[in-house]
Amino acid sequence: MTGTPILARLRGSARTAWQIVRGVVGENAYERYLDHQRRNHPAEPPLPEREFWRRHIDRKDATPGSRCC
Repeated sequence: MTGTPILARLRGSARTAWQIVRGVVGENAYERYLDHQRRNHPAEPPLPEREFWRRHIDRKDATPGSRCC
């Protein structure tokens, strides 16, 4: 089966591309936050996901920077 390694590479590339897209649009912000909390503040419980996103959106609304809208 010569097609199997090619399909595996395509799947890996698609997975990598998807992770890049998630990073660009900020979808993985909670995952990055959890990783940061584990590494830098292990004694503190992390925010629940809903609360994290509420604060994340509020912070972005308060400091729009170079956003168009």
